[in-house]
Amino acid sequence: MVLTPYETFDESSGVHVLWDSSRDMPSGMTAREFDRRAGRLLALLPRAAAGPAGMRLRAGSDHAGPDAHPYDATVLHVWELWRMEASGLSARIPGLSDAFVSADGLANLVVEEESDLSDAAAAATGAGWPLLRVWMRGETDPLPYRFLLVRP
Repeated sequence: MVLTPYETFDESSGVHVLWDSSRDMPSGMTAREFDRRAGRLLALLPRAAAGPAGMRLRAGSDHAGPDAHPYDATVLHVWELWRMEASGLSARIPGLSDAFVSADGLANLVVEEESDLSDAAAAATGAGWPLLRVWMRGETDPLPYRFLLVRP
């Protein structure tokens, strides 16, 4: 399979990764823009998630000068996207009963740890979903720490 200019093959997960939020970090976000967006996100999150998010986005952010740190901007981006895309209808992927279709039309799957995603990506493709967004979060975490766009 030919890779696009933006994707890599990840040996540990067994899939082609078109986007990895821990690698493809936003740049050029000002600290002022970060603070504005973080404030808006915290107002929109459910209370159980807003507390931990506020600790990370307010006290835990590490701005250097006028710009937000790229890692902080990444965390904000992941959580903003999660807020918009965290629910939907069943994606009807055999073997992935928890997969759902979000408002942007992508099939999504939440996993609790980094693992082999080749079977999940293949099942999604077999069910007509050429891309699968995989959210990674800890077992008790209200918000994900990373997301990937993958294909087999």
